[in-house]
Amino acid sequence: MEYIINLGGKMLDDIHEECGICAVYIKENGDTANKALFYLYKLMLNLQNRGQLSAGITTFNPNRNQILDTYKDLGHVNEVFRTSNREKSFNIFKRYAGNKGIGHVRYATSGSEDVGVAQPFERHHGKKWKWFSFGFNGNLANYTELKKQLLASGEYHLTYENDTEIMMHYLSLELRMKKKPNLVKVFSNLAKKFDGCYNITFINAEGEIAVVRDPYGFRPLVYGFSEDKKIFMAASESVALINCGIHNIKPLKPGYMVYVHDGKIDIKKYTDAKRTAHCMFEWVYFSNVSSVLDDKSVYITRTNLGRELAKLETEKINKDFIVVPVPDTAKAAGDAFAYELGIPSKEGIIRNRYVGRTFIEGSSRYDKVQNKYTALRDVLEGKKVLLVDDSIVRGNTTRQLVRYLKDNGDAKEVHLRITCPPIRGPCFYGIDMSTVSELLVPKYEKKPVSGDITKETCATIAKDVGADSLIYQTVEGLIRSIGLPKNNLCTACITGEYPTLWGKKLFKKAWENHRKGIKGRTYAIKC
Repeated sequence: MEYIINLGGKMLDDIHEECGICAVYIKENGDTANKALFYLYKLMLNLQNRGQLSAGITTFNPNRNQILDTYKDLGHVNEVFRTSNREKSFNIFKRYAGNKGIGHVRYATSGSEDVGVAQPFERHHGKKWKWFSFGFNGNLANYTELKKQLLASGEYHLTYENDTEIMMHYLSLELRMKKKPNLVKVFSNLAKKFDGCYNITFINAEGEIAVVRDPYGFRPLVYGFSEDKKIFMAASESVALINCGIHNIKPLKPGYMVYVHDGKIDIKKYTDAKRTAHCMFEWVYFSNVSSVLDDKSVYITRTNLGRELAKLETEKINKDFIVVPVPDTAKAAGDAFAYELGIPSKEGIIRNRYVGRTFIEGSSRYDKVQNKYTALRDVLEGKKVLLVDDSIVRGNTTRQLVRYLKDNGDAKEVHLRITCPPIRGPCFYGIDMSTVSELLVPKYEKKPVSGDITKETCATIAKDVGADSLIYQTVEGLIRSIGLPKNNLCTACITGEYPTLWGKKLFKKAWENHRKGIKGRTYAIKC
């Protein structure tokens, strides 16, 4: 058998969000004053689900020559901070000690996999308020247009050609004046230029911090204070703050920013929000099941998705049936689905949680499934399995997983039950599915389609992936499960209803490219 070394590529065909961000400010007194990095490290550990490619921090300390100092590398958080080597880890925490800082974990939706594109991005300058570092979560849908405008003068050169680099230059342009601008005004001006999804943590060499949520609120962003009000933290998910001892947690409203300056912490509105567009996939798949996003529990949402899915069941349930959730994101939904049907929910698949970024794996996708999962024959043998998963994007892993349960688990039947409606369109707001051609369902529907998928299409897909049947969640069931009005959610990838102007443009272009057989990223092509 042929084997390859995987150096940080995608595991199977999981989908990933680009990153997670965090920020810490400790008031300058007491024993914890210079321990911002300790909290950044803990926050990033709890945001690891949002990015496994790289991790990095920038801390502020006016008592060192490098007032802002950035440390970043490829790997998981513990790999980057060398926690397996006590001395090396201690030296990192000593060198980058400070009372303020920002952190970032990354999974790339675009750009190369080298340390140069790891975040935060730091820009040095002699003037302290022009010396800054920032981390970014999302994607700028109008990247192509912003790049065109930037390069028009002939004075700029792009090293990495990604939207983080573009954002760094536009931030620099806002700071180019002789007099120090107010950061609220800086981000207000940028909001007029940016189209898409952008949560930002920003810090400059004067110690000012800005934690910014875009006006649509695509990605979650929360903040809170310690009980004594001496420590402020912000992060992409509430679970990160909770596990750092912060309990009075609030979501940052879309179009608002936290502004740390002159020893004060202010919540400022920097731009108007035309509508909110919280990404529905955050509840379905991305976020930690322990998190609460915009006051809606991820766990409760996933149990609701299971209940809604049970309403759609068409099989005549008997003692031969069991429910098997695909670990880990479908567990809550699978258990609720089974409870509603009155049948057992079994761990028929065990996930290998110790498979890291770098490992030897078989060259086929089937081998990768076996590396990631173990099928329990004692649970599956002779059973009719209702396999609950959160989503099907490309379909490759689904096909191999169904085969694996039948071949290795000796399951009699495998029926796919998917808690998310069918993915029909690319995402231009921070998820690594950017083309129509890579998606499973459009290959069967052949054109942009809205509404629920037909039974005939489901039957064809099921047959092609080797399953005995397939049922998707409905859009209405998804909306009810989250508990927010449809108008407050981004459902673009399942409905084709993109909330921003450039999202609409790119969706149209994506389908044109698909029909022409062009498989490149949509926003790398002029619209």
